[in-house]
Amino acid sequence: MQVIPVGPLALPMAGLLVLAGLGTAMAIDGWLHRRGRPSTEAVLWLLLLVGVVLARLAFVLRWWPEYANHPLAVLDLRDGGLSPWAGVAGVLLGALWIFWRRWPLCEPLAWAVLGGVLVWSFGGLVASRLDSALHTPLPALVLLDLDGQPRPLQLLRGKPLVVNLWASWCGPCRREMPVLAQAQRVRTQVRFVFADQGESPAEIRAFLVENRLSLDGILIDPSSRLSQHFGVRGYPTTLFFDAQGTLRSIHTGELSPATLAAQLRHIIPDTATTASHLPGVSR
Repeated sequence: MQVIPVGPLALPMAGLLVLAGLGTAMAIDGWLHRRGRPSTEAVLWLLLLVGVVLARLAFVLRWWPEYANHPLAVLDLRDGGLSPWAGVAGVLLGALWIFWRRWPLCEPLAWAVLGGVLVWSFGGLVASRLDSALHTPLPALVLLDLDGQPRPLQLLRGKPLVVNLWASWCGPCRREMPVLAQAQRVRTQVRFVFADQGESPAEIRAFLVENRLSLDGILIDPSSRLSQHFGVRGYPTTLFFDAQGTLRSIHTGELSPATLAAQLRHIIPDTATTASHLPGVSR
């Protein structure tokens, strides 16, 4: 469960869990402050910053080959590349340092951090269990190719499959398309499908020509049935299926080479330990 639908919006689950943990920590701090304990609000914001920085740093180090050619992409957090437990470790280590330097804050800060981390971890556990329960099979839908010929999705089983839900009017879709195009050329063990949501063949061809893209596996979903089937509220959304056609992961938002490699580990066993650098991709 990568996102939570709120009306027309799709809010990222990871961000909501962080906000829930921070809100819990702030509530505990406020309750203790009203009972005479020193406030730790400023320290909590500092710990959040430390946690985010370390979470990003750990992710970048894990997938550094994907960032090496374009190091400024490290600063682009739109790809969602964070290592959650590295962030939690940063928060806890920062709290220990505060305990040592400012002993009077020890008790209220300990309760606030403990409460926040417990809420974050419990929410993450629930989300993980829900994700496991939602490992649904590839739907029995029939899309169209650019020539109007029917293409049953069930025939795509047999290889790890990446299905990108996109539209040419979507800015993040346009930015991430070169990353996916390069991955399609390099990751030959994976089948990539680009399922346009609701546009005409003429609009898609114009987009490809304008952006000088050469893609295989472009399909048209005129009624956005894939989006409806998986409850997609925002684009781009990318679905990752294993070779048996079982959904293993969903990523909502723009993919970078690093976050794509991180997602592929769910469907390609060897990517769990080895990142394959995608050269020549301009971010």
